[in-house]
Amino acid sequence: MEIRKIQKTGGSTLVVSLPKAWCQNFDLKVGSKVMLNYSEKGGIMMEPFDRTQTSSGAIVDIKKNSDMENELRMLISKYIQGVKKISIRSEDKKALDDVIRRFLEYTIGFEIIDEKGNEATLEDLISLPMLTFDKGMRRMVTLVRSIVTESVSDQKIPLEYVLEKENEVDKFNIYMQRLFSQSLKDYSVLQLNKISSSEALSYLLVSRILERIADHGVRIYSLLGDRKLNNADIKNYIKAATESMGRAMEYFFKKDVRSANLEISKKDYFKSERDIINRSLRNTQDGIVLAELLEDAERIALYSTDICELVMDYFE
Repeated sequence: MEIRKIQKTGGSTLVVSLPKAWCQNFDLKVGSKVMLNYSEKGGIMMEPFDRTQTSSGAIVDIKKNSDMENELRMLISKYIQGVKKISIRSEDKKALDDVIRRFLEYTIGFEIIDEKGNEATLEDLISLPMLTFDKGMRRMVTLVRSIVTESVSDQKIPLEYVLEKENEVDKFNIYMQRLFSQSLKDYSVLQLNKISSSEALSYLLVSRILERIADHGVRIYSLLGDRKLNNADIKNYIKAATESMGRAMEYFFKKDVRSANLEISKKDYFKSERDIINRSLRNTQDGIVLAELLEDAERIALYSTDICELVMDYFE
């Protein structure tokens, strides 16, 4: 750590000299640009501007006969790291097209801006303030609630529509990871979102929970298939679990610690109610399937209490 005095120059401008070794390390000279980020505790983080610009792009080479899942994970990791522009190259045009298509399905904001032969350039075209933590999370809640509700609806929509909604939930979860990663590197992201770093972490954790709840909703839909759920007790149980999730998210957005604490106490109700319903299913037709439905519904309820615990941990 170094302590340096603030100097005055030009009559009114305050300046602080930069360490010579630091400037030499990054080849900074008179006229070089630096980037300043303000921390929530009042500090200033400075780094070479050219270095930040370079880190905003990436080049990915896809080899012929490579594992597409590995290549896709590599691209998504770049996305989460906050890379703004990605150039993808491959000798295999079909492999190139396939990995780009899947990458675009999993991400928000990226579009193809240039394509020549066996190389394509993708760039993030979304404006950061337009899709904040709060807006992204609210969209996730709407999608997840719809998935769980549709899973037991008498008027079922086609499975492919449910899977499209699940895919959108996954996209927003990955976007939340990207936004959180950016907030760690650039305090202005937190300023634009009007939240603290701990609140940003809470959004990240809740988005992961919502993704899991969506998975359970899809599983309930798949277990039932085209059949209607005629068991009123289970239907009411799933409805209660969905309502618990809705309340949990309401408390999260309002930072309502007291109500979140009360909701957590309902965890025992869902456990005991599941045991009661399970006993009534013994020796009944489809008893095994119905018991699995109950298990998924209970997981939704327990995940809802997990959200409430995060409200208490991060907002109290």
